[in-house]
Amino acid sequence: MKFKKSSLWIKLVILVLVVYATVTLVSLQSQISTKRAEMAALEKSIAAAEQEKQRLEDAIANMDTDAGVEEIARSKLGLVSPGEIIFQDVGR
Repeated sequence: MKFKKSSLWIKLVILVLVVYATVTLVSLQSQISTKRAEMAALEKSIAAAEQEKQRLEDAIANMDTDAGVEEIARSKLGLVSPGEIIFQDVGR
């Protein structure tokens, strides 16, 4: 009889351990899914930042050229080339 009682206790302990392991595993899977989604969002953010960095580096490199100076004169100072006519949309 003692053998059967201890066997019942062992089965109960094993059952508790299996349930605990299952609950822990499900919880970890949920955390992994959340972290993967965060990682994907951060990777997109990094890619966008790298593109912006490249655009800014190109703009800096282009500033010393004639086209770069002309672009700055047009956009920031509102200058135009001789004989050029600028039309403005007053509907806005």
